[in-house]
Amino acid sequence: MALLWLRPIPVYRPEVRRATARAETVLRARHVAPYLTDVAAALYRAGWTTTEAAPDVQFPGDDRVVAALVLDADQAPAPAVVWDERYGWRTAASRRHPITKGAVPPSEGEGVRYLTGGITPPPGDVVTALTPTDA
Repeated sequence: MALLWLRPIPVYRPEVRRATARAETVLRARHVAPYLTDVAAALYRAGWTTTEAAPDVQFPGDDRVVAALVLDADQAPAPAVVWDERYGWRTAASRRHPITKGAVPPSEGEGVRYLTGGITPPPGDVVTALTPTDA
């Protein structure tokens, strides 16, 4: 009679799955950090922010990467800009709370405008999209 050696079936507990998902999100944030730093520097050179520092990345819902840059200069075209890994760049209506609760993307209007160019347009394109045009 032959003995069958069976490998135990791995059981993944919910906390392990959550930790794995969170780790993947943090890795995505680290991957995009140099890009966000470049955009912050471009906005600084445009004179719309007084700091060249990269924005703090936030993780609303533990599965998304979102960052906000406050445009605190007098001639800034918006109070802040928000980058969301799902939608790219948008303006924010508030400097105090640029990222909406739960990072739910707000509708356009009332100071919110989605910028074109994909999820990670070149920093110069972000500046161009924000530059006011005289019509």
